[in-house]
Amino acid sequence: MSEQDSELDLSEAEAALERGDYGQGLELLLPLAEQHPLNSPEGPGLRLLMITAWMGQGQDDKAIATCRLLSRCRDHKLRQQAKQLLGVLEAPSLDRPERWSMRMPQLELNGSGSGQTSTMRRRRSRRPEPPPPPPTGPTRSPAAGFAVLVMAVLLGITLLLSGCVRIEADLDLRGPDRLALTWDVRSTQQRPLPWQEQFERDLQRDVPGLKIEQTSPGRQQISSRVASSHELAQQMAAVVAVAGRAAGVSLPAPTLKLEERNWLLGVQQHVQLMVDLSDLPEIPGLDVHLSLNHGQVERTALSGTTTEVSWQGWRWNPLGLGGVVILMLLISSMVLQVVRRKLGFGFPELPS
Repeated sequence: MSEQDSELDLSEAEAALERGDYGQGLELLLPLAEQHPLNSPEGPGLRLLMITAWMGQGQDDKAIATCRLLSRCRDHKLRQQAKQLLGVLEAPSLDRPERWSMRMPQLELNGSGSGQTSTMRRRRSRRPEPPPPPPTGPTRSPAAGFAVLVMAVLLGITLLLSGCVRIEADLDLRGPDRLALTWDVRSTQQRPLPWQEQFERDLQRDVPGLKIEQTSPGRQQISSRVASSHELAQQMAAVVAVAGRAAGVSLPAPTLKLEERNWLLGVQQHVQLMVDLSDLPEIPGLDVHLSLNHGQVERTALSGTTTEVSWQGWRWNPLGLGGVVILMLLISSMVLQVVRRKLGFGFPELPS
């Protein structure tokens, strides 16, 4: 009750409700309810006690009607209590199986007034009941094999829940020794899996420098900043380790190699990404895709295999191209000066 309800003397009514005398509790509460309407400070607390008494007497209709009125009162605490009681009262009743109830056998009275059940008469005509079975002894703790079995079942459930997910990893080459990695983790059930929630919490704690976004229900987009191949390889190994730990398996770190040759005008790049899933058991619903440069090269990584993705290409160097253009302009200027002198115009002169 709130502080305003304490002004009324409700101790006698509360004591009646505590000992199960709901009729006396209602007799004490009804006159007070007439004096204090629902919009008064004491009204909601009184009616909450009346709901308890009506529930004890089985008058659910009155209790439901009063709960609906209390669900619109100004007191937030009483309003929440009324909504909870309303949910309990409006819950559908379940049929109780007949075997859950115990029925007393019917007694047949004879002329002398004594009675005996039909079961007792049948037992007299039968042989005596066999002795009870011997005791099984004291309860013993489970053996070590039981614990191993439980751990295997829990691991299987974890792996199963870790499945039903599609993982896409895209490696983007932004420049000479400048790379970025994007992970797209998507649940096929259109809702976050327990593995995804644990994976996100571990990433935020153990792997700094990642941007994690929830693009849709059950879909996570994890992006890294642009870094060198060495830094990105370390970050990728940390992400794979966290993913394996969240699924309850141990995964080796992937291998990232980048070879570059600078030819002044551009850079020749050869990138190679290798993911080892040979120790990963077969997980139903798990789909892992690897791609380079937004899908220029794509591979599907399968459980129990090693997948390699490689790409080789050319990237122009803006500084080298600018230097070549300047050199060509200088050569053109010198050629024009030589042609001018041969035509008899001499060297360029300033105006007099």
